[in-house]
Amino acid sequence: MHKIPTKQNNKCKLLLTMKLAVATKPTFFIEEDKIITRLFEEDLDYLFLDKANPHPQYIERLLNLIPKKFHKRIFTCNDRLMQDYNLAGVFFPSGSVRPQQKNGKQVGYADNLQQLRELKEIYNIICFGPLGRTFHQSAELNEYGKKMINKHVWAFGDLDVGNLKRLSSYGFGGIVLDNQVWDKFDSCRSTDYSELIESFKRIQKIAKKL
Repeated sequence: MHKIPTKQNNKCKLLLTMKLAVATKPTFFIEEDKIITRLFEEDLDYLFLDKANPHPQYIERLLNLIPKKFHKRIFTCNDRLMQDYNLAGVFFPSGSVRPQQKNGKQVGYADNLQQLRELKEIYNIICFGPLGRTFHQSAELNEYGKKMINKHVWAFGDLDVGNLKRLSSYGFGGIVLDNQVWDKFDSCRSTDYSELIESFKRIQKIAKKL
């Protein structure tokens, strides 16, 4: 039997690695740009600038503090800023109306299988969840549900180190982290975010093996 060269095997494995994204906290805080930059330096794949009804000026201020070389790996909810800053694309929270623009990648959210089925043909990426710690036992992930999941569907929710290991069997193409990362840093009382970075790196190590 002809063997595929080891180098090619490694390349294929790299292409199949799940994407790892982080969604920001809903509020802004002083150390945020430094933490985001450090996460990108640690090879974070994508960032979702997910703020609660932000004024574009505040988003711009944060973007200006993040090195431009990382902008192409950032998603925002503002189409104008996506174009002005050459960002990765735009995400549309659950229930929002998708405009007809075609610039950049478009990300939608689905919290059940019916929405997932409806949105899969519309968006480049679908964030499916929130999935809880016992998501593998959920009726939402029955045999029919598993067939709906592919590399364009990313999991998000209350995911921890333990259940991340189960994701590869469902075929998710990525993972979106939020509280798993930010709970390791008290933005009101500390400027030391080393624990946050170490927590991210532990999750990242597991994700690369999925």
